[in-house]
Amino acid sequence: MSDYYFDIETYSRTPEPDFSNDEIIAITYQQVDSRTGEVKGNLNILKSWDSSETEILTRFYRVFNPEDKWHFIPIGCNLSFDFTCLIHRWKKIDIQVSARKLLAEHPYIDIQPILIMFNRGSFRGATLEKFAGKRYSGSRVAEWYSKKEYHAIQDYIEDEVNTFLKLYRFLARTLPSIWFEFTKESGIAV
Repeated sequence: MSDYYFDIETYSRTPEPDFSNDEIIAITYQQVDSRTGEVKGNLNILKSWDSSETEILTRFYRVFNPEDKWHFIPIGCNLSFDFTCLIHRWKKIDIQVSARKLLAEHPYIDIQPILIMFNRGSFRGATLEKFAGKRYSGSRVAEWYSKKEYHAIQDYIEDEVNTFLKLYRFLARTLPSIWFEFTKESGIAV
């Protein structure tokens, strides 16, 4: 079993996501220990500006290997967005992966619901900027991409990885003790 931090960056010409037309411009992954959040491998960033979207999608498909659900277990934030983008963009290059396979059958760890709980149940504002100290919103990526400021995107990605993993390590360390506290309080036998 291999657990990986995973995220994509997209470029949209419209204010709202358009999964069929938005380009995936970067795919980031790094092997981590899901129990601790400690890094176990190098940071990999597949960048379309170094090759093409088709190239990074094809390369990542081979790395991800969705047919073997235990080969690559994504860990991230708001992974349904990333999976939906991948499904649509893979389809454009004749790689067929069903939504059911990724969203319902493939194991993954998504911290988005935890951020919503941190935010007292509110979806608005349940972001890595607010709860992990990420410097910029992802909305800046399209602007940098349009201006060919690829170094800014690279810096953004590295900041996002670092802030995500810092929060994930904290969650991995503290959430089990919260659950144990709950079992004692509610009389659940462990």
